[in-house]
Amino acid sequence: MENSNPNPAIASSTSSTISDEVKKFYKNDFKELFLTVVKNPIDGVFHLFKNPTKDAYKNALILYCSVFVFFLIGIYIIAGESRGFLEFSDFMKLSLVPVIFMFTITLLSFAIKSISGKPDFKNELQTGAISGIPVAFLVPILLILKIALSIDNVFVLVRNPAGVGVFGFIVLLYIVMMFINIFQQSLKASGTKDAVAWYLSPLAIFGAFYITDMVIESMF
Repeated sequence: MENSNPNPAIASSTSSTISDEVKKFYKNDFKELFLTVVKNPIDGVFHLFKNPTKDAYKNALILYCSVFVFFLIGIYIIAGESRGFLEFSDFMKLSLVPVIFMFTITLLSFAIKSISGKPDFKNELQTGAISGIPVAFLVPILLILKIALSIDNVFVLVRNPAGVGVFGFIVLLYIVMMFINIFQQSLKASGTKDAVAWYLSPLAIFGAFYITDMVIESMF
């Protein structure tokens, strides 16, 4: 009878390869990517989209998975005493929210570029993936706000930003602006006219917020 179990050596090799790729990404590419987004937000990401590396698709997938894991751990810590009232599936669902938002950005970018050119979906994953960097900022920000404002259910601030105060609102506004800028640079890199990219980018980002909110409503 033929053995249906996978070859242990092959499985081990595959696992090792994935682990090595993740380590390689965070040791080399992630640092440069992070500094580009933070220190050169105006046109740094434009060059990343204009001249994607051969590892862009693979790195995008790593970022998607990383944001999910980062939120899973972060939300578990932020939840505090509320952990006793939540199932593990609830943490999984909450951690999927930023990933859904990132993927929605990818879909909208792909759709817009499909009108004026020939987008590569693998490359478009990079648009959503890079947006995951400012998305990840939400975890430490929510943790700081939870401590500073002594709020038990800090997640209500995501739906009601007015509750974060002036400073918190400004920080959240900057994050939204980073989303818009990343999307705009992605459109420009594909040849979209500056004026068109300037008008469409905010609409696309707020559209992504709306679509994500609709998905969340169906999940919870």
